[in-house]
Amino acid sequence: MKTPLSQKTGFFAEYYLKLKDQAGATCETDIAKLAACGSDEERVAYVEKLPWVQAGDANLVVNQEFAGKSAVLAAEIKESATAAFKAKKWLEAMVLYTRSYLALPSGNVAEIRIVLANRSATLYHLQKYQECLIDIRRALDLGYPKDLVYKLYERQARCYMALKDYPHTIEAFKKCITTMDDSTLTSDKRSKLNLDAMTMIKMLQHDPRTAKQEAKQQKRKTTLDQAQTLPEEKEFVSPLVRIDRNRQEGRFARAAADVKAGEELLVERPFVAVLLEKFAKTHCENCFVRSGVPVACSRCADVIYCSEQCREEAANKFHKYECGIVPILWRSGASINNHIALRIIASKPLDYFLKLKPTIDEELSPEKLISLPKDDFRRVAQLERHQGERQPSNFFQHVLMARFLTRCLKAGGYFGPEPKQDQIQVIASLVLRSLQFIQFNTHEVAELHKFSSSGREKSIFIGGAIYPTLALFNHSCDPGVVRYFRGNTIHINSVRPIEAGLPINENYGPIYTQDERSERQARLKELYWFECSCDACIDNWPKFDDLPRDIIRFRCEAPNNCAAVIEVPPSCNDFMVKCVTCGEITNILKGLKVMQDTEMMTRTAKRLYETGEYSKALTKFIDLIRIMYEVLAPPFPDFCESQQHLKDCFLNLGNVYTLD
Repeated sequence: MKTPLSQKTGFFAEYYLKLKDQAGATCETDIAKLAACGSDEERVAYVEKLPWVQAGDANLVVNQEFAGKSAVLAAEIKESATAAFKAKKWLEAMVLYTRSYLALPSGNVAEIRIVLANRSATLYHLQKYQECLIDIRRALDLGYPKDLVYKLYERQARCYMALKDYPHTIEAFKKCITTMDDSTLTSDKRSKLNLDAMTMIKMLQHDPRTAKQEAKQQKRKTTLDQAQTLPEEKEFVSPLVRIDRNRQEGRFARAAADVKAGEELLVERPFVAVLLEKFAKTHCENCFVRSGVPVACSRCADVIYCSEQCREEAANKFHKYECGIVPILWRSGASINNHIALRIIASKPLDYFLKLKPTIDEELSPEKLISLPKDDFRRVAQLERHQGERQPSNFFQHVLMARFLTRCLKAGGYFGPEPKQDQIQVIASLVLRSLQFIQFNTHEVAELHKFSSSGREKSIFIGGAIYPTLALFNHSCDPGVVRYFRGNTIHINSVRPIEAGLPINENYGPIYTQDERSERQARLKELYWFECSCDACIDNWPKFDDLPRDIIRFRCEAPNNCAAVIEVPPSCNDFMVKCVTCGEITNILKGLKVMQDTEMMTRTAKRLYETGEYSKALTKFIDLIRIMYEVLAPPFPDFCESQQHLKDCFLNLGNVYTLD
C-alpha cells in the first residue's frame, strides 16, 4: 500500500512541488492573479477556489496522532531502565524511566506510580534530593501500593535528611514506621528498619536546629516536594523607553532620558512562544524551563511540563488544540515560525477572533498599541509585514501554509464538532497575516550552555517567540542593548550609555564585530527586507579582529559640543591635542589615565567572572564601560571586550545549563 504523502518526513515541500505540477500550464498565470487581491481574506478565498489546489488537498490529510502513548512501548523502555539501574548507571536509568513514564497512557495509573517511584530512586542515587522528593510525592498521590509504600517514606526521610530539613525528616520516618505494618518484610528486616528510624527520630528531636526549623516552616507555605514552575516575573517597560514613529524608521524605541550602561529597560513575557522539536522532551512546553522530573501530558507523549501548574496552563490555553497535532507539524518540515502562527490562534478561542476581526486593521498610535492588554491580538497584528513588497509567488506559498495550519487546527478540534467554512476562512486569513508579521518579528529564545571543565560557553537557540514591545525596537549592527531569558521571559539591558533622544536599538543577528558590512547588509536585506544605516554601517567600522591597536580614540572635549574623534597613537607625548574638526584643544591626559585605571579594573572584573560571581563582575564591567565611554569613542578593542563581558554576565543571570 502506498504511503500517504503526509506520512513522509518533510512532506510539505513535496506537496507544494506536486501541486504546481498538477496545475500545469496555468500555474504561473493563476498565481500571478494574486496581485489583484487587496486583503488576506481575498487571497485565501482566491487560492481556495483554484481547482488544482482543491485536487491537491488529497495529499494533505491531517489527523491527530497519539502513537507515542503505548503501554507495550513503555514496558519495554522500563525493562531497559531497570537493567541500567541494576548496573548502577543512574543517569541512564533516570532518562529511561522518564521515557517510559511519558509513553504510558494516562489510564495506566498502577504502572505510572511504579515508574515514578523507580525514577525517584535513580534521583536519590544522583543526589538530586529535591527532584527525588517531587517524584515520591507524585507516586504517593497516585496511591502507591500499601505493601511497598514504606520504601518511599524511608527514601523521603533520607532526602530530607540530606537537605538538612529535620522536621520533615522526623515526619517521614514516623510514616515509614507506621506503614511497615502493611509490608511483607520479615520480622528481622522490619525490626532493623524500625530501630534505625527510631534512632534518627530521637536524635533529631533533641537537635536544637529542629525546633528553629519548625518555627520557620510554619510561616513558609512552599514545600520541597512540590514541583514549582518558574516564578512569574512582573512585566516592565522602563520610563527611559519611549516608542516613537516617523516615516523613515517606522515605529522605534527612543531614549526618553539619558540611559546608563546596565539599565534594565524591558522585561516582557512572550505573546506566544514555541520550543524547537529538539527540546520538546527536555524543556517545559509552557515556560521553557529545563526539567529533570517532567510531568507528562495525559494524551500525548510529544511534550513535557516542569510542573502540574504549567501543564494545566498549557492545556487550558493552546495544548488542547495542539495535542496529537504536533507530530504532523514537525513531520511536515514546517518551520518554528509556522508553529508560532498556529499557536497564536490556538491560544485564543474561535469566538475571540471572530469578534475582533472587524477592528484588526484600525491603525493605532504607538501609545495606544502598547496600552492594549498584553494578550490582545492587535498588539502583534499591526507589526511590520511588508505587504506592499511581497510578490504573488510569496503570497501563494504563505496561503498554502496558512491552509495547512488551519487544517491542523481543525483536526485538533478548534472549530468544534461542526466546522463552518466561513469561519475556517476567517481563521486561515488571520494565520496568513500572522505568517507575514512573524517573518520579521520573531526572536530566538536562548539558553547558555556551559562546560565547567573548559570554561567554554555557547548560547543555544531553543525556541522562538513574539515579544510585542521589543518587536518595535529597530536594529543596529552596534546594538545598545543585550537580550537574555529566564524561561521564555525576555530581559533587555543597556550595554553602553545612550543619550536622551537617540534610538535604543537591538540587534537582529549580524553584528559589526563579527561580520563585514557587505555580509551584514546582504543578510539583513534577505531576512528583514531593509538596508541598515547604523553608525557601524555608515562609517564601515572594522571587525573586532581588525580594529587598530596602535590608535587611541579620544572624544573632543571642546565646549562647542564638537562630536569629533581625536585619534592619537599610544606613544604620543603631547597631552594637548588640537581637534582637526573644530580647532579646539583637548587635554588627553585624563583619557590616558583612564586607560591605565581600566587595566586593573578589567583584571578584577574578569577574576570575579571566572569564579562565578556574575553580579559583582557585572557591576565592575558597568563601571568600566561608563568610565571609558566618557573620554573614549568606540569602536576600540578594550571597549568591545568590556561590552562582551557585560553581555556574558547578563546571560549568566538567565537560562543556564552546565553540561559537565
